[in-house]
Amino acid sequence: MTTAIAIVGYRNPDDVRQCLGALARSTDGAFTVHICENGGHAAARALVEALAGRVAAAPADQGEPAGGPLVWHGRLEPGGQTVRVLCPGENLGYAGGVNTAIRDAMAGGRWDAVWVLNPDTEPAPDALAEMHRHLARGPYGMVGSRLVFRKTGRVQLYGGRWRPLIARGFNIGLNQPGDATPDIAAVEAETTYVNGASMLVSRAFIEDVGLMDERYFLYNEEVDWCFRRGAHRLGYAHAAVVAHDHGSTIGSNTQRRQRSALSVYLDERNKLLFSRRFFPRLYPVILLTTLVLTAQYLRHGAVRNFFVALQGWFAGLRGEDGVPALARRPRPRPAEPATAASR
Repeated sequence: MTTAIAIVGYRNPDDVRQCLGALARSTDGAFTVHICENGGHAAARALVEALAGRVAAAPADQGEPAGGPLVWHGRLEPGGQTVRVLCPGENLGYAGGVNTAIRDAMAGGRWDAVWVLNPDTEPAPDALAEMHRHLARGPYGMVGSRLVFRKTGRVQLYGGRWRPLIARGFNIGLNQPGDATPDIAAVEAETTYVNGASMLVSRAFIEDVGLMDERYFLYNEEVDWCFRRGAHRLGYAHAAVVAHDHGSTIGSNTQRRQRSALSVYLDERNKLLFSRRFFPRLYPVILLTTLVLTAQYLRHGAVRNFFVALQGWFAGLRGEDGVPALARRPRPRPAEPATAASR
């Protein structure tokens, strides 16, 4: 089985380098890496510089594959796997970056599955092999891994369950001991989506369902992808352990105050876009519950983000999608490419 690994970066070259270091230790070496750098040309150059010593440079490729212009490619050391860095020249959002990487893989040759992987993750050496083993066992269309917080070693989630009435995800297994043994069948029965930080997607799934919906830009795109799965099943590979930096302090008062305006805005907007698409009968109730829940920012002292949340809610009510105006403004600190399940 040949795997195309899709990574979306945004001016975080150290994270990407560390993630590639973990991939270099993989017991399953049949993979290629496709990195979409969403932070612009300067960020792509910084990423290439950061990868020196981890990735051996290959001769420049002047072609422009379907996914976007190729900036640089090389070979991961010591296994020699192909690593390709793509720079679209603009921020395509999370789904757009994933799709760019997947299109590049599709144009480049043979592949059997795509592993969508956050740059701030560190997969265990046998994670990819275990995910493939479980993917075939189902068979499943998409398989998630055991995501654990890097700092604490406790579980971030086994899988995600969407709660329609409040338009929020629930992390199955949150804060369980990292070595706990859950009932896999029960986890899979409860799972309605796989977390976008680590998801192995079969070629059949992508050919049948299509790529991620880029209209969300950030948040809910992987949930939408799973809800469009049709007959494809979702699986959970407990033996595939992936350490993840993001989300260890989520839910605290400080986190709500410090969240970027862009992430707050899109979080609220996209809940409504997703709900209108998949839960039209419940939509009037969802409008009310999500509006009431914006008050959580006030409760945590995040007054500025409360008003941003209201703006996002009204944008969702109007059905606005795609790149928001906030994403086009210069920002001192870019929003993290978090997913709906990692809040």
